[in-house]
Amino acid sequence: MKFATFAACSEELGATSSRNDMTTLLARLLATAAPDDIAVVCYFTLGDIAPGYSGVTTGIGDRTVAAAIALAAGTTPLSVEAAARETGDYGDAAARLAGAGPAAEPLTVAAVHRGLMDIARAAGPGSAEREVETLAALLSAATPPERRSIVRLATGKMRLGAGDMTLLDALAEAYLGSKDARAPLEHAYNISSDIGLVARTLKSGGLPAVEAISVTLHRPVRPMLTQRVARLSEIPERIGSPAIAVEEKYDGERVQAHKDGDDVTLFSRRLTDVTHQYPDIVRSVQEHVTAGTVILDGEAVAFDHETKTYRPFQTLMRRRRKHRVGEVAREIPATYRAFDLLYMDGASYLRRSYPDRRAALEAVLSPDENISPADRIVTGDLNAITGFYIACIERGLEGIVCKSCADDSFYRAGAREWQWIKWKSDYAPDLADTLDLAVVGANAGRGKRAGTFGSILCAAYNPEEDIFQTVCAVGTGFTDADLADLSRRFAGATVDRQPARVMATPQAAPDFWFVPADVAEVRGLEITESPVHTCNWDPERRRGLALRFPRFVRWRDDRSPEAATTTAEVAAMFRRRRGV
Repeated sequence: MKFATFAACSEELGATSSRNDMTTLLARLLATAAPDDIAVVCYFTLGDIAPGYSGVTTGIGDRTVAAAIALAAGTTPLSVEAAARETGDYGDAAARLAGAGPAAEPLTVAAVHRGLMDIARAAGPGSAEREVETLAALLSAATPPERRSIVRLATGKMRLGAGDMTLLDALAEAYLGSKDARAPLEHAYNISSDIGLVARTLKSGGLPAVEAISVTLHRPVRPMLTQRVARLSEIPERIGSPAIAVEEKYDGERVQAHKDGDDVTLFSRRLTDVTHQYPDIVRSVQEHVTAGTVILDGEAVAFDHETKTYRPFQTLMRRRRKHRVGEVAREIPATYRAFDLLYMDGASYLRRSYPDRRAALEAVLSPDENISPADRIVTGDLNAITGFYIACIERGLEGIVCKSCADDSFYRAGAREWQWIKWKSDYAPDLADTLDLAVVGANAGRGKRAGTFGSILCAAYNPEEDIFQTVCAVGTGFTDADLADLSRRFAGATVDRQPARVMATPQAAPDFWFVPADVAEVRGLEITESPVHTCNWDPERRRGLALRFPRFVRWRDDRSPEAATTTAEVAAMFRRRRGV
């Protein structure tokens, strides 16, 4: 595929405000992609150059980009920086500045991908110069629209607004006739976390080949998610099985552990490789998991073994670093609480019941103070569930997760169903509700906040429509350090129009729009009806739901926007507060 074809589609995608139009454009693009190109086209559309879990990125900054554009255009980095300030984007600056002109042979998607991968792999003495020269060579061979896309891909700021589900809809439309046929593609993606693999397999082998994609070691499975209910008493009815497993809910980082002999890989909830962050958990898995090959789902927690208490999430997040990992690990040791087993000795356990998976987990795990199965009870009695929940809260835990023990209590990768229900500390009447919300925009700061953002516009996720619906604007709870960091955090997410996957009323429109990328935990007083926000929007009454008196609590960098609180969960919280 000519890279110009991808770049032209990118221009159209950036200009559309309709998700349906976005799906149609992508379906047309994917239908014309060759088998060797289609995976890369998928990665490029999402702003990546490889599967997200691989951790392969160019990692280049503005100075490198400016130097490369300058080399290609025969100008100075200072001139490039001035153009970027004027246009607001290095991609636009690259498109504006004249270069040597496109090469006699048009750029291809494969050629751009090779160049970007060369940049990603560059290391050692002289690597910075090689990065500049490689990027400059691509830009010199490109047309202005191509330059824009190349720079945005290189800097990780593609900002097309297309999400995984939109891309899967487009694949279904292109190759299966309708986006209504997405389900088997989505399942393959959920167990492989590689949309390029799904696309390439569909293109070359059709639907039967996609259905043959299986769980594979060192390729993360998208985690199963929990539902939320309005009242604790709803849990037995919603789950529907006589026996319910009631597990501790931890305030830690969800970690999926893949073990192949002594080779251990750890993935976060966002499916990023966090192996280097947790050398202590790696050792625990190596020494205390007896199976030769296994995939575990669990939580990394900061546990004080002397006081027998759990330390807060913020303490554990101090482990997020590239340097001094061992030193900080000794200061803040991590304990691994495993609560599920997804794969063992060549066999997937996803289609086995929860009781079978738990029994297998207990059989292969020799408990130690630093690794053990999640504590739980199995009961059908609401009083016992309530008592276990209260005991968890008193010990500093977040709450409980209740799980079905029925014969069909399978592990549904990537799904949020009623098999698992969480009940957190916001059950207590004197505590405010807490939501994990995707940030979709911001308003300019005024007064002492001038020069940065003054508030952020937050949205819940509607998985049925694959859109984000606004629920509040948050301007309190930020520390001075938080405020100073807002511009940096959202520099790569800013777009010049409302993203196609964001639903907002004109009254809620912010000064700056963001492609959903970051998640904030927000605490509020109550959920109320609102004519301003679109969460659970009722078109006839022109009312949605909003969080009153929202206050920023912390960033949830461990969560993707699609793992944010759902609109259905917000509706359930609203009903609970009203006693409905």
